[in-house]
Amino acid sequence: MYKSTQSTAWFKKSLLVTSLLAAIYQTSAGAADSTNKNLTSDALSGDSSELMTVTAPAPVLKAGSEHTISAQDLQDKGAKDFGSIMRYEPLIGATGASGGSGNGKSGFDRGGYTGYNIRGMESNRVGIDVDGIAQPNATGRSYVSRSGLNTFGIGRDYIDPYMYGSINIQSGATSSETANSAIGGNVSFRPKSADDYLHPGKTSAFGYRSGYDSADRSWHNGVTIAGGDETLRGIFVYSRRDGQETENNSGTVDSYPANWHSDAFMTSGIWQPNDEHKLTGTFDYYHKTNHTHYDAWDSSGNSVIGTANQTSQTRRWGLSLKDDWTPMNDYIDSVSTKVYYQHTEAHDWTYMPDSTALSMETVNSNFDTDTWGFQTALAKSVGRHDLSGGLNASTTKTQRPFSQSPVPSVYTAIMQPEADSRGYIIAGFVQDKINFDLDSHNFAVIPGIRVVHQSTKPENLSDLTTNSSVLTGSAVSTLYGKNSDTQALPSLALQYDMTPRLMTYLQYQRGAQFPNASQLYGSWNLGSSYAGRAQYALIGNTDLKTETSDNFEWGMKGEVTEGVTMRTALFYNSYKNFIAYSRYTRSGNPDRFTNVPSNIYTIYQAENRDKAYIYGGEISAKFNFGTWFEEVNGLSATLAYGYSEGKSKSSYNGDKYVDLDSVAPMKAIVGIAWDDPAKVYGTALTATFVKGKRASTTNRESYTNTGSAITDSTSEYMRVPGYGMLDWTAYWQVAKNVRLNGGVYNITDRKYWDYLSSRNIETSTNQDANDKALATMPGRTWQLGVNVDF
Repeated sequence: MYKSTQSTAWFKKSLLVTSLLAAIYQTSAGAADSTNKNLTSDALSGDSSELMTVTAPAPVLKAGSEHTISAQDLQDKGAKDFGSIMRYEPLIGATGASGGSGNGKSGFDRGGYTGYNIRGMESNRVGIDVDGIAQPNATGRSYVSRSGLNTFGIGRDYIDPYMYGSINIQSGATSSETANSAIGGNVSFRPKSADDYLHPGKTSAFGYRSGYDSADRSWHNGVTIAGGDETLRGIFVYSRRDGQETENNSGTVDSYPANWHSDAFMTSGIWQPNDEHKLTGTFDYYHKTNHTHYDAWDSSGNSVIGTANQTSQTRRWGLSLKDDWTPMNDYIDSVSTKVYYQHTEAHDWTYMPDSTALSMETVNSNFDTDTWGFQTALAKSVGRHDLSGGLNASTTKTQRPFSQSPVPSVYTAIMQPEADSRGYIIAGFVQDKINFDLDSHNFAVIPGIRVVHQSTKPENLSDLTTNSSVLTGSAVSTLYGKNSDTQALPSLALQYDMTPRLMTYLQYQRGAQFPNASQLYGSWNLGSSYAGRAQYALIGNTDLKTETSDNFEWGMKGEVTEGVTMRTALFYNSYKNFIAYSRYTRSGNPDRFTNVPSNIYTIYQAENRDKAYIYGGEISAKFNFGTWFEEVNGLSATLAYGYSEGKSKSSYNGDKYVDLDSVAPMKAIVGIAWDDPAKVYGTALTATFVKGKRASTTNRESYTNTGSAITDSTSEYMRVPGYGMLDWTAYWQVAKNVRLNGGVYNITDRKYWDYLSSRNIETSTNQDANDKALATMPGRTWQLGVNVDF
């Protein structure tokens, strides 16, 4: 397998070198041509239309912490995957687990990214959507009991960055207009569109990108083709990636071997028969295969007992049809309506040693979803009022097949981690932006409200009884039922335009996070009976309440003065009804066992246990020195800084507020860049500084809950040290249609850890030391790529 991969890699290196030599061979006259920087990753600038000078209009200023990363931005920062997208974001990061690690994952759980962290809220509390279609939740790890709280077996990485024209990020509770409601923010991936590349006078476009990344010896080849006219046009995008394990910089333990490849393609067609209607149909597909093997450890974490081999398959495909209607009447300005379907699969096959009997077994851990949905939104301006409203509805079927082969013993059997389920969401919003003129400055009051109803019910409950001689389908049906709730989420913003290009705002936003299937129906050991009256189990809870938040924010954004753009925010968010697990005994809490099967005497049950708060601030600014000094036209500097603090407290007797471990440490990004005014070449140096932090431990996940006061924890997680890191990137427009770009990352080969993915590593066992080494981030790496665009 690996020999063939190396041969393929050699061929691809030869292909890239040939492309680069061909590009350099082009005439210097072509290299000297001025080219405008396109809004998308593929400049596709081959048309011969006359050069136009465009005066930029005043930017659209909107209250809230929301910003967009363009495809060109992604390429410039070397973003190639789910995590590197957020490389230079001060209060946003990706969470995950190293391949083969025991930190936050079991022997059959896949490594990789599990979700995003925004301002201390992470994973399923942060929404992710592709073209407005919500992506599946990460799966809980019920099979490790309550110690697995806030860790995940299968993550949410179903994307290839090359496929998207832009990424929109909301920080804090999502706005009233956002259909994919989430308590901690939202990351929305917008697919490329023919409209990104075509315009009057340009009816076709072609782009090819090839690139190499030394971090995981990965190759990427992408093609974008667009064509059509004002009435009918379309686009086709294809992306292929091949790579191996991401090398760490530990110096002691190498990353476990991996061999992976992914294919993604998207096709979209637009039919615009008249000025009123624009119909868009889209089909997109993603498939990634990963092969790896790694050490398997005994249950004490002291000894390696063998080798686990794993193959992971990740698939997603979706269909959507959208109509943008601009009616020529006095009642509605615009209506946008979309229907869609999405199917996802995450399948992990692991051949691994049984930690008790030491014999080999095969574990199949799968997660499949099917979603149908509908969205519509309209807008109307009447006098000083900018009115908007909309409806959305969706239904999702979730399946979580799980099996072990051969049939395990009663001591090593793992039941299906959660019941299959079906849920639906119905929601609507209304919002009014009321504009006032205050001494020639626009002032707006923006009230809004979103009402959301969600209902989830279990299916195929008899599957939870597999390999159990005592658990029956009727007993599980008695335990697990339907959960539903309706939440009204009001918002209010005050917005003042200090200048046509600079605004300040003050806003309140209510947020909500409904219980997911892992929390409602996650189970472990429910069918076991080997321990007599000491038998224990982890169970979900269909009576869970919705997690809610109250979010307050002040901010400023726009152009402070000519040459200086900025966005900044201060925020305070409070949360209640956070879901976690509590211990109860049949003798001490008989009311909790009314529907619990009779073979279980101790339960760890999901409940609304914790409350929390987070506060902080962030600022991002860019300074264009050429605005003030013509001699340095093209010289710019960027600054980004983020700081937040948070604490949580459980309902346990005697508990107190303790630092919230999901809140990332202080981070600053400082950069300086030079872009040739003609955009023929450019380079940038970017420094990232992160403060060290040790996550606080608590006894909440080991508290016996028998009436005595909870005590302070005496154990410690590893302290994640702070670091400073320097990256260098550059581009060269070799010819009119050829652009080279590359970068060297972590120039000083700094050894460092990512806090969000390493914060819960302990230091007591041999496996802990191994996990710490595996979690070391890559050392000095480089990227090189070429774009050929027409």
